[in-house]
Amino acid sequence: MLKKKQNIVNNAGSPLEAHVASSKIIARHIDKVYTSGKKSTKAIEDASIDIQDNDFVCIVGPSGCGKSTLLRMLAGLDFPTGGDIIVNDKKVKGPGPDRGMVFQTYTLFPWMTVEENIKFGLKIKKLNKDEQNKITERYLKIIGLEKFAKAYPKELSGGMKQRVAIARALANRPEVLLMDEPFGALDPHTKSMMQLLMREIWENDNPTVVFITHDIDEAVFLANKIYVMSARPGRVIKEVNVYLPHKRGLELKDTAEFIKIRKEINDLLYSANENNEE
Repeated sequence: MLKKKQNIVNNAGSPLEAHVASSKIIARHIDKVYTSGKKSTKAIEDASIDIQDNDFVCIVGPSGCGKSTLLRMLAGLDFPTGGDIIVNDKKVKGPGPDRGMVFQTYTLFPWMTVEENIKFGLKIKKLNKDEQNKITERYLKIIGLEKFAKAYPKELSGGMKQRVAIARALANRPEVLLMDEPFGALDPHTKSMMQLLMREIWENDNPTVVFITHDIDEAVFLANKIYVMSARPGRVIKEVNVYLPHKRGLELKDTAEFIKIRKEINDLLYSANENNEE
């Protein structure tokens, strides 16, 4: 893989091609316009992001700024009106096994047990049963639901369902995990526990994560880089690097460093909204 990237850099015909070769995900000058009859609505305008391998990136912004639309375009579930999206040095033309998606709603198959939900993608990949069982057991242990392997989604709490959804996505070993406000519907305590779990999974498995949230505290706790978007039409107004310890506990949220970054992002969003209203 390294040799391939080196060749791409050496043979790059333009600065964009060279930059793509050094990035896991690149979105450049993205526009998204929705048209209904004679009416057009610009959801995203000239938005650019650049994500390296194993980054944990959060995208924050006010409701309706297009952050979820941008995530769907990274997944290949939607497409830009203008600009380019590149994942693993290839232009995105649709969904792919290199990207896993976790939604805010609990998208589990209700007729399948917890372990059957986790195994679903593994069966599609036609792994042998021993390998399926080994991978499923590992993720059941990671999410702490070994005792609920035979339970159905209707028997689980919201937090438990989302843990299964994350395990199902990770079991397929995607290089990129795309998460659309996955903890938004959870109570504060469960949400904090899920944030800890997500950091632990990222530290151990090292996927590249793109995580959408409107919760500034959540973004600062989880990410090593945060993109801040303006109100519609959504534009990236700043990239904020999060220089906090790699190993993180909930006590981090009370530190001066955490509070400083949170304030910076809050001020950016407040200023962007004020300018948009003018």
